[in-house]
Amino acid sequence: MSTSIEQRSDFRKMALFVGVGLLFMLGIVFGGFYAEAYINPWLKGKPERYGQTVLQTPKVVIAMENPQPTSALEEILKAPVAPPADDPNLKVREGLILWLRADAVPAGIKHSDLVAILPDASPQRNHARQMYPISRPRYSQGEINGKDALHFDGKDSFYYYENNFGISPATVYAVWKRKEYGGQPFQRLYSSGGFGTDYENAKSMPPGQPAVNGIYFSAFDPKNDGTDIIDATQQPVAPNTDPTLHKNISTQPVDLRRFMIGRLNHGPVQFFSGQLGEILLFNRALNAEEQKQVESYLTAKYKLNQPAQ
Repeated sequence: MSTSIEQRSDFRKMALFVGVGLLFMLGIVFGGFYAEAYINPWLKGKPERYGQTVLQTPKVVIAMENPQPTSALEEILKAPVAPPADDPNLKVREGLILWLRADAVPAGIKHSDLVAILPDASPQRNHARQMYPISRPRYSQGEINGKDALHFDGKDSFYYYENNFGISPATVYAVWKRKEYGGQPFQRLYSSGGFGTDYENAKSMPPGQPAVNGIYFSAFDPKNDGTDIIDATQQPVAPNTDPTLHKNISTQPVDLRRFMIGRLNHGPVQFFSGQLGEILLFNRALNAEEQKQVESYLTAKYKLNQPAQ
């Protein structure tokens, strides 16, 4: 009798040992996947899951394969950047912490060239830098009603700011367009949020960090039938080919850390496929008169025929 009890006890111990071992192995597998898919690309500054990519675009901008990522981090960070020429038509400057314009690419950049560094025209000089050629947008002359744009391929290209902007109220403006329906669902024109937090609803956050949302915009948010819908910020997705003026204002503090232009900031997914003419980021909520001034500047410059969405 005692032998039978001892055998059952040994069986339970063995089953427990095997179960714990399996859970440990699964933890290693899924932990490794998470590190490779999410953490590693952030640390290295590139979406490593994709390898070489031949970029494609409805407009013939690209005539060659994307180069291998060869630039050193030190090289791209130390490269001198001349401040771009000012555009006096933008009157609102208080709180302007990022002002990227496709018409301010460095001298010598030609149509279809990869843009490694895009000078920031704001007083903060938060220049956009992308050390990996595979992840650089391409310069596209005259793309938006005769004005220049940056082409994001929907696969790899993006710009990334690790911790430049902190936590504050915010106003974001952008002029952008998509050439056609389709592509990867939930394309993010920009996205932010501190490391380890949920960018939309702050479900989790590291100890000591405030539980605040990031800020983001989906340039494409499809239904199951492939048609566009209202995105998560309750703003309509742009018409198919028309340039669009985007506006996003938060009077409450939002998490602007890990600010990415061209993809989701939590993992190498949801890349934007389209053209970006200009993006402005303020660390405060603009008042009604200031909004009117900024929108007037962008509408006139890009010959837009729609109000800000």
